[in-house]
Amino acid sequence: MSEKIVLYGAGKHGRKMLDYLKYQGLENRVYGFCDGNTRIIGTTIDNKPVIGYEDAKEKKFPFVITVSDKYSDEVEQILENDNVDYYRNLFEWEKIKLHMDSTVVNRDYCAFFHVDDMDAYFDEAEQQNSIDIFWGEKSPFYERFKRLDLRDVVELACGRGRHVNQYIDRAGRVTLVDILEKNILFCKERFKDRNNIIYYKNNGCDLSSLEDKSYTALFTYDAMVHFEMFDVYSYLKETYRILKDNGMALFHHSNLSLLYDQSFEKSGNPGGRNFMSRELFAYLANKAELEVIDQEIIDWSLPQMDCITLVRKNAMH
Repeated sequence: MSEKIVLYGAGKHGRKMLDYLKYQGLENRVYGFCDGNTRIIGTTIDNKPVIGYEDAKEKKFPFVITVSDKYSDEVEQILENDNVDYYRNLFEWEKIKLHMDSTVVNRDYCAFFHVDDMDAYFDEAEQQNSIDIFWGEKSPFYERFKRLDLRDVVELACGRGRHVNQYIDRAGRVTLVDILEKNILFCKERFKDRNNIIYYKNNGCDLSSLEDKSYTALFTYDAMVHFEMFDVYSYLKETYRILKDNGMALFHHSNLSLLYDQSFEKSGNPGGRNFMSRELFAYLANKAELEVIDQEIIDWSLPQMDCITLVRKNAMH
């Protein structure tokens, strides 16, 4: 029988971490919650008991700290002083105890984060000022998008399809790709009257269901900024594979390389940006046999936080 864990912190963050484990099919590894709030001790959360600290220690299960960042140092000091087994967060437990690859952990959490509680974000993203960032006449995105051949275009990480109406009337066949079934189903309903869209729920790191040398263009906006470098490289190689000769792809990616351990799931990472730069992205594109046509660093929530890169698959390759 697999060893169980106790989640230290039954507040909003702790409950979210339990939901994350459910998303991964790992909720059976959780015995329950430990919390100092006497009003909830003795209750249950999704059939998991909430117990006090002394009772939790008697279970001899390792603790996983799931309080907010504001209290995590304090809890860690308590556990250190009592010499009990613990993990500083759920991601550390997955990497150390379950031997999960850090890229997979980041990919899973990034996908999970976008499953629920995103209505406000998507509502804002549909507003004209947000749309104009990508589609305004003076937009650096649109300037490069106009160079794409839309006869057979792939939109990677399409979300709820906020960009589709901006280009679909100029496109031949459109393939919408997303890691979340929820987003794919949303788009199917939203564009049910359109007959030139194909939908594809992928695994978050490749395009294996798309045929070789079959597409004229690919683009992705406001999503790859969160992807781990290894997934970015995988998508670049896949882009080369699926594009026809002289096909182009347009990527919106991170230009933030503050810390070597930067990732979406790491607390305090600005904008959830992955470790990436303009130069590093160009290097990876080159290794994927794609020619870098143009790059422009842009501001986001921080100056020069992101970059736009246009690449091409040359016929000679």
